[in-house]
Amino acid sequence: MFGNGKKIQLVWLLASVSLVSIVVISYLKASLELEDAEQAYYSQWWRLGYDDQPPLYTWIQKLVNSLFGVSKFSFSFFRGLLFGTTLLLLYATAKRTLSDKFRAEMVVLGTVLIPVFIDFTYRRLSHTLLLCLIVLLTYFVIRKLIDKKSMRNYALLGICFGLGMLTKYNYSLFLLALLAASFFDVSLKQVVWNRKILMSSLIALLLFSPHFYWLLKADYVSFINNSLRVKLETDTQGILILTPMLEIVKALLEIYWPIILISVVLILLKRARWKTENQLKWLVTMGLVQIAVFLLFFVFLDVQEIHSRWLLPMLLPFLILLINGLDFTAKSIRKWGIFIFLLVICFQILRTPAERLLGIPSDIHFDYSKLSRKLNAAHSDAVWVLPNVTYGGQIRLLNPNKELFTLDDFSIQHANKKIKKQVVVSPLNDFFDNLNIKDSLLQYGPEKEHFYFFEGNSAEIPFFPQSP
Repeated sequence: MFGNGKKIQLVWLLASVSLVSIVVISYLKASLELEDAEQAYYSQWWRLGYDDQPPLYTWIQKLVNSLFGVSKFSFSFFRGLLFGTTLLLLYATAKRTLSDKFRAEMVVLGTVLIPVFIDFTYRRLSHTLLLCLIVLLTYFVIRKLIDKKSMRNYALLGICFGLGMLTKYNYSLFLLALLAASFFDVSLKQVVWNRKILMSSLIALLLFSPHFYWLLKADYVSFINNSLRVKLETDTQGILILTPMLEIVKALLEIYWPIILISVVLILLKRARWKTENQLKWLVTMGLVQIAVFLLFFVFLDVQEIHSRWLLPMLLPFLILLINGLDFTAKSIRKWGIFIFLLVICFQILRTPAERLLGIPSDIHFDYSKLSRKLNAAHSDAVWVLPNVTYGGQIRLLNPNKELFTLDDFSIQHANKKIKKQVVVSPLNDFFDNLNIKDSLLQYGPEKEHFYFFEGNSAEIPFFPQSP
């Protein structure tokens, strides 16, 4: 897929440096990042769904854990591998689209100027990073289909569709954009409105149907709906239509403002020229339609706050368009790009110990071993129920062979397994009428909360008392 090794030596270097640095950074932290803690907890089981996310990331993480154990290395190595592979696939997609090795390398180097990618995604995001990879893979296959509409390529497209929906639900916004764009571009129309797309759809349905069946069971849909409503802040008051539109503009600027600014500076300094001709009409059409789909979706739901990380996976491929529009007059820009990329990676490595040295507060600097020792000392024979998946994941990292549960895990599977003894850790000291307070841990955790230890007998999984 990626061609001759010598041709992409630089990209392999950047991918390898990114992978190693992500692993190194994880060992400079006292605890896991939020997303890694969630994976440490959920990867205890095989499920068709986890919380308000599809299951693909956790399935792969569970496989990685089976190879390397429940450790910081397992979680950081998987994220680092995804980040590096995303860079490689971005290069491959750009190279196939632009037919220009230099520009393809500049596309990869340009990612260092996308803050949400080189910072937030690089340091902690899980499902979003996997979706970046799947969306890029989908574009790569679409580009292949424009050239050759073979059954093999349509089968690959169906796999991309299915895996995308198993990664994050907002992949559906990409599918809507692809369908809509096919009405405005001949190349995309020939790909989408081909009888072979039925095979792609069938493969996608087969991959997604088990999770879809899971969604329809019990109250999972309502749980996910409530969770998404909180994330999207649809209950918050704002200016109808205008607020969602302004939020989308803000999110777009958060993603692309640094690279747009640098591009303008390069043009003013005559180190680059803006090309008026554009041979990527199909990609331009996809970009415009994708933004239109975002506008319609968020305006329809009256979303009051939009985070740039939600849009990043669908917008990252359009970095190819921006680089294609620039005609670089100084090839030395490549050397500066490499220098800046490696400089930012070095900054990311030094950032964590610097924060600790300067006393900058962060959840990743908190050590959860005190809670773990207390549970092991007084409740080693009980089933542990932690207040939330963050605590659950942090404690499981310290006790990888201990099965534990959390109060906010609504996707836990029903089991006819009775528990002789359980201990519930919760900041609510008057909520569990049927359990007795046996112990406490005051002013504890990143938020300095009071935690109370409740003991009870004969509970059934998953019928733990739920916090309000």
